Amino acid sequence: MLPPQPRITEVNRPFWDGCREGRLMMQRCADPACARFVFYPRVCCPYCGNGTLSWEQVSGVGKLQSWTVVHRPGHEAFMSEVPYVFAAVVLAEGPLMYGRLLEPATSRALEINAPLRVVFPAVSSGVVLAAFQIEWPGHAP
Repeated sequence: MLPPQPRITEVNRPFWDGCREGRLMMQRCADPACARFVFYPRVCCPYCGNGTLSWEQVSGVGKLQSWTVVHRPGHEAFMSEVPYVFAAVVLAEGPLMYGRLLEPATSRALEINAPLRVVFPAVSSGVVLAAFQIEWPGHAP
């Protein structure tokens, strides 16, 4: 069984194209008084309401804000992968992003503010998803 697929639209296509190319792309408000990065993709800035957002590559580094270990996934296609870690990540550019943390569920490296870096593993359906890995010096998952 294939996992659910993302709905790729004209609004979010640059994000998914970036993932496929190994680049984390985010929108940024074009209003110089705001200029905040925005995630998830939208048609206007949620902070100031400006309707002009540009796409920029971001660093892909962040810090672990929170995580959970998934034992009962929301779709049966993920049953063979449990348990896995799902994380809330605060990116260096500001936005909060959720994604898979490629770390064993029992890892002692899981701690708030752990440094993370985005990675782009391909999944069986051919979609490339943004995921994260811990970047402690000398750490190997």
